[in-house]
Amino acid sequence: MRKSGTLALLALCTLAFAAGCSSTAKDQALASDVKARMFSDSQVKSANVEVAVQSGEATLSGEVPSDAARLQAYKLAMETPGVKHVVDNMTVAQPVEQPVQPAALEAPPEPAPVRRNLAPRAEPKARPVVAERAPEPPPAPVAPPVQTAVAPIPTPPPPPQPRRVEIPAGTTVRVQMIDGVDSSVNRTGEMFRASLQAPVVVNNEVIVPSGADMYVKLVEAKSAGRMTGQSQLTLELVRMEFQGKSYDLVTSTVEETGTSRGKRTAATIGGGAAVGALIGAVIGNGKGAAIGAATGAGAGTAVQAATKGQQIQIPSESKLDFVLQQPVEVSYFPEKNSSTR
Repeated sequence: MRKSGTLALLALCTLAFAAGCSSTAKDQALASDVKARMFSDSQVKSANVEVAVQSGEATLSGEVPSDAARLQAYKLAMETPGVKHVVDNMTVAQPVEQPVQPAALEAPPEPAPVRRNLAPRAEPKARPVVAERAPEPPPAPVAPPVQTAVAPIPTPPPPPQPRRVEIPAGTTVRVQMIDGVDSSVNRTGEMFRASLQAPVVVNNEVIVPSGADMYVKLVEAKSAGRMTGQSQLTLELVRMEFQGKSYDLVTSTVEETGTSRGKRTAATIGGGAAVGALIGAVIGNGKGAAIGAATGAGAGTAVQAATKGQQIQIPSESKLDFVLQQPVEVSYFPEKNSSTR
């Protein structure tokens, strides 16, 4: 009996390893396709963009010459067949200021030569007798100086005004969780931190860059009971903070539901969790037993003790997609978007 179980476990490991190799080859092919599209584009050809693909998700990094080239690289990656999502980690090169050359110092003019009088010195003459002169008249009064008009101080230009753009309903907003959520610990109404994982683009222009602060609310939490029952987590994206302002959001919900145990025994459940942890460790490239167990069990959930029902966990760094159900008007300064990336 123990030997047959060992053979089954080896077979599962072999299948998981083969699936991982196939996925790696597919990701490498997708990365080559994205690089080929960028090399054929005149805007992105000269940019230093690195492309990495994992499980269909393309990550773009490196330096681009302008915001337009950055947006073009993002679009080319999104339009590549087989790419599911694009992570924008590119930066825009800052213009290099040319140093001002100091003006050449002018040489002082040479002093004029002094002419010497070489004529013979004349003998002094006798001083003539001068008659007494009449007293001189008093000096004329001096007129006060004329005051010149002072030029007015120029007024500074008005400060730049923010742009107002409406993000329409139906726009997909992808976030990456910062805080983890657990059906056995967290309760309805709690708020969790997240960050914008992909920029929000309207009319081919980046309105909200990736990295903006987002907040997710737990609108429903249900924990499974002992041996039976079903865990459920329902999340909603409710707020965005961007350039010092806060915006309320109305979006669709994301639901994670655990499978019901039914009549399974504790021993069967415990064995299934162990196999899931091993397969998850192979697929997750050895990132840890906890993350491996969540990947092996399916849908990003983890199984707790064998004496309880299946609990739902959404770990930190999980990526979730929400859809705006109502439009939101954003007031922002475009130059601040360029300076932060």
